This record gives sequence, structure tokens and C-alpha cells, in this order.
Amino acid sequence: MRIACLSFLVLLCVLRSAVAETAPNISLLSDAQTLSADGWGDVAKDGEHTYRTAQKGKAVLLRVKPWWGDAVRPADGKRYIIEVTYKDVLTQPAICESFGALGAYFERSELHRFGGSNDGQWKVASIPVSWDLIRTPLDSPLAELAFKCSADLPIENVTVRDAKLPEDQVRWEQETRDWIARAQRDKAKSVAVAAPETPAIPDAWHDKPFVPYVRPYFDYVYPTSAPKAKEVGATIYIRMARNEFEPAAFGVYAQQDLASVTYSISELKGPAGTLACELQPLTAEYALEPAGGKLTWQPQRLWPAFPARINKGASGWFYFNVKTLGDVSLPGKYEGRITITSGTTTAELPLKVEVLPIKLLTMDETGLRMGGCTSGLASVTEMRTLADHNHNMVNIWVAGIAPAMSLENGQLKLDFRYIDEWMALAKANGQKTMVWFLGGNPNGYPETVTLERELYKLTGGTREEYFKKMGTAEQRGKILPEIVPLYTQWIQGVYAHAKEKEWPEIIVTPFDEPAKWSYPEPKVESGRKFAIGCGPWIRDHFKAACKVIHEAMPDAKVYISMHHNKEVDVHGYKGRNGEIFIQDVNVVCTNAIDEDAELGNKARKAGCQFWQYGGSASKRYGFGFYFGVWDSRGSLCWAYNWGKRFDITEGSNWEYAWYSPFATVTTPAYEEIREGWDDRRYLETAKAAAKAAGKDIAPLLEQIRKEVLDDRGHGGRDTVNDFWEEGRDASKMDRWRKLLSDKIVELSTK
Repeated sequence: MRIACLSFLVLLCVLRSAVAETAPNISLLSDAQTLSADGWGDVAKDGEHTYRTAQKGKAVLLRVKPWWGDAVRPADGKRYIIEVTYKDVLTQPAICESFGALGAYFERSELHRFGGSNDGQWKVASIPVSWDLIRTPLDSPLAELAFKCSADLPIENVTVRDAKLPEDQVRWEQETRDWIARAQRDKAKSVAVAAPETPAIPDAWHDKPFVPYVRPYFDYVYPTSAPKAKEVGATIYIRMARNEFEPAAFGVYAQQDLASVTYSISELKGPAGTLACELQPLTAEYALEPAGGKLTWQPQRLWPAFPARINKGASGWFYFNVKTLGDVSLPGKYEGRITITSGTTTAELPLKVEVLPIKLLTMDETGLRMGGCTSGLASVTEMRTLADHNHNMVNIWVAGIAPAMSLENGQLKLDFRYIDEWMALAKANGQKTMVWFLGGNPNGYPETVTLERELYKLTGGTREEYFKKMGTAEQRGKILPEIVPLYTQWIQGVYAHAKEKEWPEIIVTPFDEPAKWSYPEPKVESGRKFAIGCGPWIRDHFKAACKVIHEAMPDAKVYISMHHNKEVDVHGYKGRNGEIFIQDVNVVCTNAIDEDAELGNKARKAGCQFWQYGGSASKRYGFGFYFGVWDSRGSLCWAYNWGKRFDITEGSNWEYAWYSPFATVTTPAYEEIREGWDDRRYLETAKAAAKAAGKDIAPLLEQIRKEVLDDRGHGGRDTVNDFWEEGRDASKMDRWRKLLSDKIVELSTK
């Protein structure tokens, strides 16, 4: 239960006009200063400053009457700035969080980190919060903020105002990049840096402060990159449909230290007039990333364009998207320019865009599904970005996202109130399907059989008792008898409620990667006290759970992540280790099609949907043409937001986007995944155009299929630790897309 720890006086401001509306002032200097509460120190003075300390080592809660009125959340699109007056006595930044029911088990979300200079100065931190990152809890009418501090932090005052754009966004993004750089500074000293490339600079550019050069967006520019022959001042070409994103990129090579490099993109004009489109200028942030047991510098995130500092002899990377807007984006050829500025120096790159006289089928129109795995719920801002990036599915896990459960007279009670709100928001923002993982990695079995262990607790047992029971030779591979009725009620309750509330489609899976049952050895996940790992009991338990699910709700779809379908002779079984589950499920999803080229046909023959999955390193090739030639109709990605915020040198991190109170922060991989699904849309649109025209394009599709398979690189062979496919020659994907787009134009104009 959430119990208010402080009572604060809310000082309401006079509203001068709707335009000039200000959020209320929330003050610690009220009658509340005489109250004692967990986490807050007594009132004290420091010269003219009267304060209380947010004590170290815990989340110190600040609960206030919602400044936005009586609604659960602020209005869609509202953004505020929480101003915290504090004394910087911290060696590490403080963290401010808001309760928005989005974190694991509907916990708080991090908003910002501030302080950490430990200079003893009084400062004001500006902390943004957006409408989709804050709401009132179910059991309290008070909004909730929290402070986490490495030392007792003196706080004098907290106020709230409306955000001012763009300045508040620009400041927050810059301060965030600054703390990432500070957090990684010491680690960076020991990171080996590759030798810089030798620049090929035309004579006309030798005396310029900087040199702009053009490379395809999939050919990343690193700080050690330098212009190659014919890249300097080159024209950027973009070819696209009338309802598509298309990326492009360029580098800037510094011939002297550059304190600030910015750029702008002009309107695009042609015979049809000015192109109706959206332009999204981005700038790459270089940060440390673990790879192969060491840290490397990577262009890790793409932020809304910011002034980039580039040292002499180094490069910066600038990336942008053009988004056409459907019918209002007229076909034709358009031209514009990119103007790059540093100090008093400017340079230009020509930009040419060809909009084809076609529109692509959408993901929904083609019946395709794509989603990443989430540890917590995505904000609405993120889900709108997901929809723009061809993601129309979210993969949620009971280990983090589940209705609250209770047991009354043998009847399971499920509290869906937080999930109901989020499912409605998800559906309204383009998310059509949810794959719900009811358990995790079998290497941690039985600790990772998440739903069942939580149901067992409702019977009066403990997790430890459950793990010990499930680890016995008699019980392993089975569902505890006392759990079966509760499991049944959970499935029935979820599906009945989902139908009543019109949630997105729900697909469940008992736990992840059951084909690990055939390991000759258990391969127990490290750090698990009670785990027995993998063996034939994994096979038996997965099948038993599928049986319970289908008997509880015959219409329920059951999914499997099949990371192997190879020939084995183990545990008394001889045959393929994955396909033995096809009879138990409705959706077969694999990352190991190379082990059995017929797996898709086997799944379809059994009446199952066939999907394929990968990691974010699969990028365009894997999620696009490679999966497309197998006609898989859906994909999962491990993982969307599984990490510890922005500094990914700490902990385990799998993520390709970061939530923000402003714009979702993307990665080059995210943009490429979107491009891969655009490739799939081209494939599907070509098939539909051929069908409508009564034409056979099987030879073209077979040509592309052969070339795609021939181009496959070495990735994806280890389907546990290296489960992404990659192409050897990225430029071929544009060639395949051109073949398809030319065919669509031909078929559509006859």
C-alpha cells in the first residue's frame, strides 16, 4: 500500500489566461516542515536557505495533489518542468522518478539525473515530466515523485511549471548526454581506440575548418572515420514511396577543433511544388558499449539534432529521416540542400528525393507483426514512435507486467486496472498484438517459471518451497496439482477480460526457448540458488502448460520461441528437438531456420502461424529480406527496453530505444529495423500489385530469394549468444528494393 509520507501545501496560482496557464507551486516550506516522515530529514538552515534532506540509500517520496486537476493523468501532450532547489553535496547524480505505472510491476520511471559536482553550491535542477510518465496511483489521489541520492541531499523547494519548447527539451537532452559522458569518463581512459582513417580531401577543401562527406546510413561514421574518395560534398539521393520513412546520413570531418556543428535541411521542391513531408534531423551521440568482453566507442543513440563538438582529426555523424505523408505527398523529383554550420563557416550538401507514384501496404494491411521485448510498459510517446517504425506488437513478460493477484475462497482475483489503461493506450497508438511470456529462460528452471511460482505463493507457500518441490525428481517437468486450477483461472480470467475490454490480441507462452530441453547437460544459469537448468523436464513442463492453457481457453493462441530445430539423439529421443512442440502451439517463432529450411512449411501445414525472431543487431537484413524470403508473418526482437537507462556500461542491457519526456531517443539499429520492415512492405505490396494485375512475379521473387540467401553473413549461427542474421553487402538491399519498387510502379500504372 502506498502511504503518504509528507503532507504538502499546494499553492495554487491565479490563471491569467488559458495560454499563460502555470502549474501550481509545490513547496516544502509550508506547514509540512513540522512533520516527520520516512526518508526526509528535519528542517534545517544553511545561511538564507531553509531545507529538509532527502536521505541517502532509499527512494524518498514526495506526494502532492495533482497540479493538472482531477484526471488520472494530465492531458495528452502536456509536459512540465519540476524545478528542484538543492545543495549539490553529491559525488554521484541524484535520480528523480515519477510514478506513471510503467516500470516493472507498474513502478516509477526515471525522469532525470542532476547534481554530482559536490561543490556545495545551491542550484536549481530542471526535471521534465510528460503526461504519459505520471499518473495517480490506484490507492491514492496524490501524484508521486521520488528522489534517490548517494548522500543526504538538502532540498529547499520544489516547484512545477509548464515546459517551454524547445529550450527545456534542448537543455534536458544536453544535460543527459553530459552525465553519460561523466559516468563513462574514467572507463574511457582504458578503452583502446582504432587508428584514424587517412582522409581523402579534394584540394578545394584543404583549408576549410571542416569537410562534409556522404555515406549510406548503414555505413556508420565513427570518430576515427575520415572522408574517402568521391564522398566529400557528394549529393544525397533518397528514393521512397508516398507513405514511408527513408533515412540518410553524412559525416563531418574536423580539420580544426569545432566547438559546435549544427545543420539544417531546406524544403524540398520540384515540378510538383514543395514536397509535403516531415524532416527529422538527428545527431549521433558516441558512447561506450560492451562488445566481446571490452568497451568500444559506438554511435549509440540518435538524438534530435544538437550542436556537436568534434575534435581536430575526428568525425561526427549526422542522420536524418524524410517521412512522406500519403496522398498529400505528390510523386515526383525534388531537390533541396543541407546547410552545415560551425562558427562563421558554412557548407552545403545537395539533397535529391524521388517520390514514387506508389503507396506501400501498411503492416496491418499485410497481416505482419513486429514487436520488441519489454521489461516495463512503453510510454505513449514511445508507442507512437514504435508505430512509425513498423512495430505493431509488444512482447510483455509476467516477470514485470502482470495483474495483481489474490485468492478468495479458492477463486483467483485479478486486478487489471493498470493494465486496462495501458492496453487501451496501446491499442489507440497502433499496437495490435501482445505476446505475453509467462516464464523466462529455462536455464534458470524452476526459478524462471514465473507465473506458476507466483500462483503457488497464493496457496500459502513460499518461492523457496516452490523451487525445492519443483526441483525434485518426482515433480520436475510437471505442474503442481494445486497450481493447475489457479493456472486455469488465470488464463480464463485474462482472456475473458481482454475480450470484454477489447484489448489488443493476446498470445501467451508458458516460458521462453523450451527447445533447450535437449541439452546433454543442464547449463544452469549463474546466480540461481535453486535452479536445476535444462533437461527433458523442460519439454514435459512446456507441453503440460500448453495443455492447461488450451483446456482452459480453447481459443487461446500459444506461442513458442524455437531457438533450435536440429537433429538430436539425447534423453532417449532421436529426432528434431524443436518441432515436437508444433502440435502444442499456434505460433511457431524461430531464429534457427538454417537448421531446418522446412520448418515454416511444417508449421503452416499444422495450422500454425510462422514467425522468426532475432536481436537488434539483425537490423535491416535480418528483419527484412532474410525473414521475408521464408514468408514469416511476425517477428520478435530481443530486446526493446531491457536495460538500466542511458549508461549501458553498467549491468545487462538489451535495448534499441529510450523513453524520454520529449521525443523517443532512437538508435541506428532501430532505424534499420524499421527499414527492414519497409522492405517487407515492398515485398507484400509487390505481391498484391501482381495479384491485382493478374501477373506472375514468381521469377522476380525467386531471384531476390536466391540473392538474399547467398548474401547471408556469419551472424546467427549460435542461436543463443549470437542470434542475429546479417548480410555481407548492405548495398544489395537497396538494389532488391529497387527491383520491387520498379515492378510495383510497372504493375500499378498499366
